[in-house]
Amino acid sequence: MTDDVAGRVIKAERDRIRCLLDVDRDTYDRLHAEEYRLCNPTGTVWTKAEYLDLLTTGRVVYRDLELLGDVDAIVGTDVVVLRYRCAIELIVDGTDIPRHEAWHSDVYTDAGGTWRCVWSQATGILDLPAAAP
Repeated sequence: MTDDVAGRVIKAERDRIRCLLDVDRDTYDRLHAEEYRLCNPTGTVWTKAEYLDLLTTGRVVYRDLELLGDVDAIVGTDVVVLRYRCAIELIVDGTDIPRHEAWHSDVYTDAGGTWRCVWSQATGILDLPAAAP
C-alpha cells in the first residue's frame, strides 16, 4: 500500500510540474491545497493565490522544470513528503534565470482521496569549487 500511495503522489507531483509549465489553472487548483505555500530559492514565501497570480500574469514563466533522477518519498497515514532534484529555467519579472539545478521538497496531504500539495521548498544547488585538501 505504501508503494501505491507513493506512486500516486509522485504522479500528482509530475502533473503539478506540468501545470506550472502550462499554466493550467484547473490542475493547479486541484493539486494545491488552499493553505499551500512555496518557499522559493530566494527565501520568499508565496501563497497559493500569489503564486497563481504570478504565473497567470506572466511575472513568473517556467521555460523548463524537469525532474532529474528518482523521487524519494516518505509515506505516512495522510501525509507524503517528496524530495527530488530538478532542473529549472525561468523568467521572473522579466529577468532570465538561467538553467540551474535545485532540490525540491514537497509535502502532500490526503484531502478526501485527492492528494494535494500544501508546502513546497526549493533550494538552489551552487557549483562551488572543491575545498582545498
